[in-house]
Parts: sequence; C-alpha cells; structure tokens
Amino acid sequence: MSFGPVQQVVLTTACILVVATRHACGAAKQPHVLLVVADDLGWGDVGFHGSEIRTPVLDKLAAEGITLDNYYVQPVCSPTRTSLLTGRYPIRYGLLHHVYPNNERFALPTNETLLPEKMNQAGYSSHMVGKWHLGFYSWDHVPTARGFETFFGFYGGAEDYFKHTAGGIDYRNNTQPAPQDNIYSAFTFAHEAERVVRDYANSGKDKPLFLYLAFQNVHSPQEVPESYYVKPYAHIENKNRKKFAGMVSCLDEAIGNVTEVFKELGLWEDTLMVFSTDNGGPVNATFSGIGAVNWPLRGSKHTLWEGGVRGSAFFHGAGLTADAVKNNSAMMHATDLFPTILAAAGGNTEGTLPLDGHDLWNVISTGKGESPRSEILHNYDPMASGGNGGCCGYAGLRSSEWKLLLDPGKPDGWYPEPSWVGDNDLLRVPSSHAPPPVVSDFEGLVDVLGLDAANRSVYLFKPRDDPEERSNLAASNPDIVKQLSTLLQTNYIDHAVPDGHTAGDPAANPKNFNGYWTPWVNKTTVCLT
Repeated sequence: MSFGPVQQVVLTTACILVVATRHACGAAKQPHVLLVVADDLGWGDVGFHGSEIRTPVLDKLAAEGITLDNYYVQPVCSPTRTSLLTGRYPIRYGLLHHVYPNNERFALPTNETLLPEKMNQAGYSSHMVGKWHLGFYSWDHVPTARGFETFFGFYGGAEDYFKHTAGGIDYRNNTQPAPQDNIYSAFTFAHEAERVVRDYANSGKDKPLFLYLAFQNVHSPQEVPESYYVKPYAHIENKNRKKFAGMVSCLDEAIGNVTEVFKELGLWEDTLMVFSTDNGGPVNATFSGIGAVNWPLRGSKHTLWEGGVRGSAFFHGAGLTADAVKNNSAMMHATDLFPTILAAAGGNTEGTLPLDGHDLWNVISTGKGESPRSEILHNYDPMASGGNGGCCGYAGLRSSEWKLLLDPGKPDGWYPEPSWVGDNDLLRVPSSHAPPPVVSDFEGLVDVLGLDAANRSVYLFKPRDDPEERSNLAASNPDIVKQLSTLLQTNYIDHAVPDGHTAGDPAANPKNFNGYWTPWVNKTTVCLT
C-alpha cells in the first residue's frame, strides 16, 4: 500500500505524537536502579544529619533527592538485609535472634522471593557487589542462586578489610574463590561495581540495570588507610572516632566513584539511587562499638531505641518529581523498599509470600498522599539477654503515634554530646541525661514474652514528639501499654516462625576448603516456612 503526501504527513505526525507521549509519560523507559547499603552507619555519622564527618558525596545526593526522615531498619545486619530483599519481617522466616553465622546450617529460606528475582521478571539485569550475610551453608543460598547474575564480595558478616579473612578467607568472584589482594574492600567493591556498570554499558543490553552495592564500611574491625583520618580529622581527639570518621569518608568517596561512572557512561539521568544504612551505629559502650554516633537519638546498634533502628536513607534521581517533598516524614520500614523499588521499576509483587512491606513510591516520588504504613515491628527476640536485650528477650512495636518497648536493650543512653571529644568521655552519659524511669507493674504483659511482668522494663514514647525518647509515658497511659502489648502478641509473636539457629557444624571449617569459607552442604536440607 502506498500513501499520498497528506497521508504521509498525518502518519508521521501521529508517530511523533506517540513517541512524544510515551516519553513524556515515562512508560517506555524503566530506570536503572542502584541500591546502596552502608554497614553500621549511625544517624549522626553523615553530614546531612549534622555530623562533623565530611560526606560531600552523600550530602549532595541527599540534597538533590528525597531524604527519609521517618525511616526504620532492624537493630542488626542480617535482619535488615533480609527485610529489604524480601519485603517481609525476620519473624516470618525464623531469624528472631541476631544474624546468620558462617558455620550454621541456617540461611534465608529458598521459598522466599528476593528483590533481584522480581526485578529480573520486570526485565532487569541484576548484579550484586559486597556483603551478603544471608547465610550460605548450601550453594542454593548464595547470591548467584537467588537472582543475581553476578556477584563479587563476601558471604559472611564481618572480616578484615585488607586480608578479607574472618577465621578463614571470605572473598568470592561469583562462586569462585577470589585471590587475596590486600586491597581495602571499599576500593575493591567500588572498582567491581564500576566494572559491572561498564560491562553492562558495553554489552548493548536493552534491559535496565539493577545493581545492589552493599559496602563493608563502616562495620568493625576498625580499619582504613591512614591518609583518610590522620590529617583530615586531626581535630578529633578520640582515637576511635577519628579512625571511624576516616572509614566513613572512604565510604563516601567510593560511592562517588561509582556514581561518576554512571555519569561518564550517560546512565545517571536514567538512574534511581536508593541509599540506606542497615542499622544504627554501634557506640563505644557496646561490645562492637568503634566510634559511631547516633546523636541526638538514644541507644545503639543491637537495641530497639531510636538510635538502633532509625536509619539514614534517601532516594535520588529518576522518577522523582518536582513536587516531591525534600524531607519526607512518611513512616517507612526497610521492608517497604521491596515493593517501593519494584513499583518504581515497573514491576509487581505477584507470586511472593504475604508481604509486610508497603509500596510508598507515589508518596516518595510525588509528595502526595499518606504513607500506607501505620505499624512497625521493630523486633521480637525471645533469646536476647544481657547488654543486647535487657533481662530475657526483648520486643518493640510502633503503632501510629505510639512506640512500645519491652526491655529494649543496652546501652540506653545518649552517646555522645557533640562537644565530647576526649578518649575517656565518649563512653559516658551525662548525669543530666539520666534514662527515664522504668515501669514494670502492668497486668497483661505476662504472655508477651512469657515472663513475669514484674521483671519487664516497659517504655512508651511518642517518637514524632519525642524522637530522643526522653519522656517515658507508660505510667500515665496503662491502657495504651496493654493495647499495644496485645497487638504485639496477637499480630506478630503468635505468628513468628521459631528461631532457626543451629549448633555450629564442624564441616563448615574453612580448613576443609583450602582456607575459604565455602558452602558445605550440596543441596538444601532445611526450609523454614
């Protein structure tokens, strides 16, 4: 069939209008997604929260994007990572206590659908660099078996930054042992992330890119090249804080190196970046404290105080509109990243197990509407004890304006005031900031953790009015305490999968695998549901 001049003009114009309309609506182009997770970064450890530590890259990205001012994570590493990759609370798959150890037959169950799997279904090419920490006792549980095309990093939770060892070498290129390079991990991970982006750009793939970049910084051990802290932070007297500041600066620089490659290759304008810490910072008063600061928030990593579970986070880039609120105060939890990122990427949550996460993409990207989230299970751990969990187990629930804490953990003070810089003072709580009184005589709390209520430390706060948790309102609101404790029991504790920790397996010893931590069970033998 041939067309006359008028018909050709009409047809051409129509084609142009279709292309223009698709471009304007953004329907024909999915964003690249860069998900960056920092390790043990405290609320007061970034410049955009007023820290003395210099983080120009993160500060600029946060200023250009949308900071999340009411965003929550879990109190330790593995639970936050499972939350954001599954959209489900750790109680759903038996991760009630602490983290996934290297030597136990315990890992995130394979019946859980992970974010990269759903991104792949949405047409993405998914890759991971950095820290896994979701268990690896079998090859069914490693990143390349859970949706990622490629992986470079380590399977466990912490190790030497240069030697990549923790009782054995933990360093992988896909499934193969990577040779020890004596290079600081932030440099290596940034380099590998850059390689992934370059390889993607050179491949000519028409699929968008999803890169999950989980840095080791700033988890213990306290290691960083001297050039990052000796002179740059000479004004900080406290040795731990000084070195920790260098670790944060190195993290900031590494993130900047990765984003520059996106820009160099012409991908940045089409990239949505999401940044999150995995838990509050470990202050020096904790067993793993290395100089982090959550000021002015109370508490530390391992606790349910705001300093342990309120996280630094932001969205930046593609899909955010001019109407989006720069400092978004919508209530949000790490589980929400799963459906929110999928919504931004044009994906869906079909086929997953029931989610705890909510889709907040419209709230974040346009600034319109209210958060669909009204509750957050901060944690339920019946095994926590001593410095990490008070008496015998702990639990915390946020419901609307209220936050209920039962034995939320130690340390429970404010560490430190900004003026404290001496080596000895960083551990102290000023007497004028003594913790609020403990209330432990409520009826109705017996069943929550299975203990006599007289042994239970009870706290009730309104975080929006009192983010520093200085006014315990439990005594004056016994009905609210009973209401929230009942909600905690019936909606969450009664449905928790029993903790899946096992005894350490001697077969996991790296000596059996030429010194490398390696999956030691051929096929999946345990599946928690």
